[in-house]
Amino acid sequence: MTRLDLLIIVVASGLAFVAYKYPGAYRVMFIFTLPVLAMGGFLVLAIKVGDLNGSIKSIYHELPNIRKYALSDQLPYQIRRLYEVGQFLKIFLIYYISGLAYLVFLLVLRDLLDLAKVRHDTST
Repeated sequence: MTRLDLLIIVVASGLAFVAYKYPGAYRVMFIFTLPVLAMGGFLVLAIKVGDLNGSIKSIYHELPNIRKYALSDQLPYQIRRLYEVGQFLKIFLIYYISGLAYLVFLLVLRDLLDLAKVRHDTST
C-alpha cells in the first residue's frame, strides 16, 4: 500500500468518526470544505484539459511536417502524453466523484443510523 492510499484511509476513517460522533460539527465542516474541494477539482481539471489541448495543437501542427514514410520523434511522444493525460483524468474523476459521494454519505450518516434505530425499536 502506498502512503497516499494509507493517508486516504486514515482521513476517511477520521471523517467517519467525526460524522458519527459530532454530526453538527461535521455539517459545518462540510459546508466550508465542499466549495474548496469543488474549486480545487475544477482547477486540476482546467490545468489537465489545458495540457491536453496543448498536446492536441502540437500534434496538429506536427502532422504536415511528417514525410510520407518517416515519423519524427515528437509525434509518438505527444501521443503518449495524450494517453497519459487521458488516464490521469479518468482516475482523477473516479477518485473525485467517489470522494464527494462519500462526504455526502457521511453528511446523512447519523440520520440514517437514527432512522434504522427507530425502525428497529418499532418493529420489536
